Amino acid sequence: MKLNCLIVDDEPIARNGLAADVKEFDFLHVAGLADDAFSALQLLNRDQQVDILFLDIDMPGLSGLDFLKLVRVKPVVIITTAYPQYAIDGFELGVVDYLLKPISMERLTSAVDKARKWLSLTNTFGPHGGDIEFLYVKCNGSFEKILFGDILYVEAANNYVYIHTAQKRFITYNTLKGLKAQLPANRFVKVHKSYIVSRNHINQVKGNEVIINDVRIPLSRNFKDSFQKEVISGHSLRKD
Repeated sequence: MKLNCLIVDDEPIARNGLAADVKEFDFLHVAGLADDAFSALQLLNRDQQVDILFLDIDMPGLSGLDFLKLVRVKPVVIITTAYPQYAIDGFELGVVDYLLKPISMERLTSAVDKARKWLSLTNTFGPHGGDIEFLYVKCNGSFEKILFGDILYVEAANNYVYIHTAQKRFITYNTLKGLKAQLPANRFVKVHKSYIVSRNHINQVKGNEVIINDVRIPLSRNFKDSFQKEVISGHSLRKD
């Protein structure tokens, strides 16, 4: 079965050129073309399923990033743009890849392959399969399955996120905000602008630190009040 693609770009040459390249993949079908975000919204609201969305950023009326914020149920999104400075914003909104124009066939192939793998994972382990107890993150070119119960804490470092488990540390190109959206809120809590911790693995709260397996994680003043209300209240954690 072919994957339906929607291409959104206000430049006709770029839009039609990408459509021609997409048609070179026998498992892809160009289901629609849109010259602005508003037209794309109308197409997405129709009954026809869209699996992959190729989205430009700099468009009149409504930018591609603002468009993504409006769409509740998004297809797999591949950004296509001439502006590299919006990459982090795009990844925070869950895009699978970020292509800079002019787009080579090699980069397009790589992005399409990521999208197809992601769709395969979500179709196999998505919401129709029951309660999700894990997430997939991309590490060193492959997707790693990490159980929520194994995660001790998550640490942000520049454009990367470190996911710490008792067994190993996973490094993925993402933001803390982007990863937080994939974690169940009732099991993880943000304690610092650079840290999210597992509630179940907290051993001790001491002053301005959360201790997990002898690792001391800073508890920021900005998050301390909400942390105490959400985590400490009603639980028997030791506070010194």
